Amino acid sequence: MRILLVDDEREILTVIGQWLQAHGHRSIAISDSREAMGMLEVEHFDLVCLDLLMPHIDGLQLISKIRERLPKCPIVVLSGVTDTRIVVEAMKEGADDYLLKPIDYDKFDAILKRLGTVSGS
Repeated sequence: MRILLVDDEREILTVIGQWLQAHGHRSIAISDSREAMGMLEVEHFDLVCLDLLMPHIDGLQLISKIRERLPKCPIVVLSGVTDTRIVVEAMKEGADDYLLKPIDYDKFDAILKRLGTVSGS
């Protein structure tokens, strides 16, 4: 599966990217949400994983923009935000799943398998 990772914390991108690679996925890690939008316009991804709290375009705005342009692309929020209202808002905007940081990789793997099947990968 080809996955776009978007998080302003580079060390998180590195750790998640290494885990994805070790589990047979290809990923591109981007720390700027504006750059992520540009990447989504020119490249195909089977899934997008993003944080909510980012400068420039926050995660909720990014979910909305992705849904406008790529309505069928699965989106997983990987965030430390535990506020139930924000989690609900992310799901309303179009996130397919929400996983709290630090990442539980068993849960992450199950989500990827489920959404990979949905996206056709």
